[in-house]
Amino acid sequence: MERFVLGTLAAVAIAAAIATGSTAANARPYPTPTPVALQYEEISRVEMPPATPIPPGTFQEDRATIMGSAENTPAPHRGLFSGVMNGYESAMNAMQSMRSGSLTRYTYYHNWVRTDDLVHQTATISKCDLHQYITLDLAHRTYSIASTVPSPEPAPMPQSYGRPTVVNEAPGTEDLTVRANAQSLGPKTLDNVATRGSSASLSIVMANATGSCRNGSSSMEIVEYVSGVGIPRAYCPLPRVGGAMQPGEQTIVHGGCRPRIHGDASGMSLLSGTSSRLAMYRRMTYGGGAQTQGARIGMVTEAGNVRWLYKPEAEALFSIPPGFTRTQ
Repeated sequence: MERFVLGTLAAVAIAAAIATGSTAANARPYPTPTPVALQYEEISRVEMPPATPIPPGTFQEDRATIMGSAENTPAPHRGLFSGVMNGYESAMNAMQSMRSGSLTRYTYYHNWVRTDDLVHQTATISKCDLHQYITLDLAHRTYSIASTVPSPEPAPMPQSYGRPTVVNEAPGTEDLTVRANAQSLGPKTLDNVATRGSSASLSIVMANATGSCRNGSSSMEIVEYVSGVGIPRAYCPLPRVGGAMQPGEQTIVHGGCRPRIHGDASGMSLLSGTSSRLAMYRRMTYGGGAQTQGARIGMVTEAGNVRWLYKPEAEALFSIPPGFTRTQ
């Protein structure tokens, strides 16, 4: 009896193993979805002296400050002095915006770009290959569509040729000295994204000027932490336009400033090729030139909330939301 029971159990086990193996062999695993769109947020601001330089790694705190300021914006005044009060508060809000910066969300899908102004709750969808631009008012649930489809071939215009314009500028020379250097800052993780940092400085000095040349100097410093995330670039071919090409008016310049260039800018090669990848932090400081009147002004961008989207979410973001009303 015992042998009969054991044999029966063994037969059942073998049959189950064969059935399981057959099922596993016939099963087809579900394919893993592939992300089709890139999305990230970016804070842009201007650093005016004597502001403390913004360090890398503060995106979430800075984002919370911007959104908090937007939520605390008072409603417009009404009444006798409403114009004065609204104008004053508008100026104060503009100053606050300059200090805290602007917050924008970018989404790239196919050859399209969606730009969201998170503070003002508006968005623009650019489908440049279709010559279509959709503007969304998310707060009021309205949208508008602008088309830039090129018009039919215009009528050929008569060709006109004129004498070249001759411009005489006072001759002059100067010594233009360029100095540049760069160094690696090593790896750093910013908002859960791996980056590699670098810094560079560039100075230009114009001296011994004569004639139309002018003495002066300017400088620029760059600190950036660049990720390995590639930024898609929308490419739209130029429309075909008929008609005869018109010759441009020719200008001939005599004289002018002719600098003698010295120095070496090869130190900037460390930053080459970074424009095609997402910079999680970039700070560019300018100073010393006539444009800044000797002050140092910084331009800072911070990126965060980087994520990849799958097709259903991407398709929804680049379509007109349900329930929105079209406006002109």
